[in-house]
Amino acid sequence: MKRLLFWKILIGFVITFIGISVGVWSLLQLYGGPPEPFHVGYLKRTAPGYLDTAAQVAKGGGVDAVKTAIAYWPASDRERLILEVDDGAISDVPRLDNQSSEWLEQLLEHPELIQEVVGPEGENIRLIFDVSDIIAEMPERSRWRVPSPLIYVGMFGAFIFSAVLAWYLTRPIIKLRDGFEELSKGNLDYRLGKNIGRRRDEIADLARDFDVMAERLQRLVASRDRLLNDVSHELRSPLARMQLAVGLARQKPDKSATSLDRIEKEAVRLDELVGELLTLSRVESGAAQQQTWIDIDHLLGRVVGDARFEAEATGVTVSADFGGRQGDHGQMPVLMGSPELLRRAFENVVRNALRHSTEGQVVQITADDDRVEEQFCISISDQGPGIDVAKLEDLFEPFVRGEANTWGAGFGLGLSIAQRAIRAHGGDIEIENLDEGGLRVLIFLPYQLRDADM
Repeated sequence: MKRLLFWKILIGFVITFIGISVGVWSLLQLYGGPPEPFHVGYLKRTAPGYLDTAAQVAKGGGVDAVKTAIAYWPASDRERLILEVDDGAISDVPRLDNQSSEWLEQLLEHPELIQEVVGPEGENIRLIFDVSDIIAEMPERSRWRVPSPLIYVGMFGAFIFSAVLAWYLTRPIIKLRDGFEELSKGNLDYRLGKNIGRRRDEIADLARDFDVMAERLQRLVASRDRLLNDVSHELRSPLARMQLAVGLARQKPDKSATSLDRIEKEAVRLDELVGELLTLSRVESGAAQQQTWIDIDHLLGRVVGDARFEAEATGVTVSADFGGRQGDHGQMPVLMGSPELLRRAFENVVRNALRHSTEGQVVQITADDDRVEEQFCISISDQGPGIDVAKLEDLFEPFVRGEANTWGAGFGLGLSIAQRAIRAHGGDIEIENLDEGGLRVLIFLPYQLRDADM
């Protein structure tokens, strides 16, 4: 398994941490001065302190007192102190000023701190503190040379930090990749929620979106399989009757006319079914994106006219009330969408109402515009038997039928096509039973205001 993200993060953080370390070091050199090494501090303070202490003891007690006093010093410091007694006059030995900028250079040339005092008996005592070993141990370094430990610490910190960050980021990404692999293999039950844990970040949101996508995909595949099964069932019945009619015509030539009538009827039925399926496919494939301005009253008027013509055969009355469309400041509410798909949607709902109505009953069609919500509300109701509440939502599924009268049961695709067409236009459709009996379909479609003279 490639760990490209891990290595990218690692290399990036190593470079970043080293850059930060060098940058901080450079700022310290510029504004804070270089940190003082141990050797320099020893030469500036510790060694002169030892020498001054020994000189004060020598003034009061002589060489023996100095030897007694330095017995408590560390062995290395005792070895550095050299005592010389001279009866001559005290020589003028210059004392190094450790505050001077040149004292270190002078000490590098003559690695001895020298001080002469007069003892209690008048003898001259020379105290020499040899620091040649300290100077020999001093590392050669530049002002701008970054210490190696600082670089090592930066690299180690970058490795640990980048490793933890890469693990934190790549672990859910690997789970996502595994999820896509499972989906590609056909395992639509795979979910990531249980693998993400308690994360509350964008990656967790992505995993939850993956679960939503997988669930929708599973429903779509299940719906497709169910649709294929239903289509196969619907096609099988008329084809079987056509085969029977052909067989009957061959066995009884004198009844060929009856057989041909049956074949023609089943062919028409198959043509209608294929037409319904094509309409359903058009809606789902985005045909509603082919948009134009639509006058809702004109569109519904055409649907009502066709419905009244068809309802004459059964004695059903179609009543329509679209109200008056009065625009604000010369603007009228109009729809934007596909007129053909919307006409088909309204027509399917109205025909469904006619199919469940009997002689003397009324199919009521109303259309109002809600200026607050900026949407049309179209109501189509009948006085039929209604339907069980538990089965209302199922009516929008393909090939689900209710009980019908002499109009026939249809294919069960009308409301499904209507729902998809309405939602493709940004609207919604609901269905409910009326208290006084019958069924009402409510369609909500958002509109736009357009100048009336356009």
